[in-house]
Amino acid sequence: MKDIAEGKAAIESRLEPDEEVKAAISCTYNAKISVNYSPYRGLLAATGKRLLFYSSLFGAPFYLDMPYPAISSFRIGKGRFFGGEHIIVMNNGEQEAFRYDAGCDSLDAFTEAVQQFRDGAPPASG
Repeated sequence: MKDIAEGKAAIESRLEPDEEVKAAISCTYNAKISVNYSPYRGLLAATGKRLLFYSSLFGAPFYLDMPYPAISSFRIGKGRFFGGEHIIVMNNGEQEAFRYDAGCDSLDAFTEAVQQFRDGAPPASG
């Protein structure tokens, strides 16, 4: 992803007509590709319906869509190896890890938005 504006435009293009971004943060997603992990620097947005991550690596867009009903836990923690604040999301039984990078909204504002909308979502099944 070249810049925050690219990430915001990419996320906006994926929203439903009645959906809007309430908060967004710059972060790095630790994506599991096969048996290895690859860092994807991008934007994580909270809408009234879901969390949506966007990144672009070598010009190829990468999206991760996490509807609130599929999220069984959302927490903030400290990174074990590289420090910094991390967002850990249990999405359909899979752990998704994001390292917070300064930029866009504050981590507190983002967390507040997620909690507000997630509390109104039906619980995850399974």
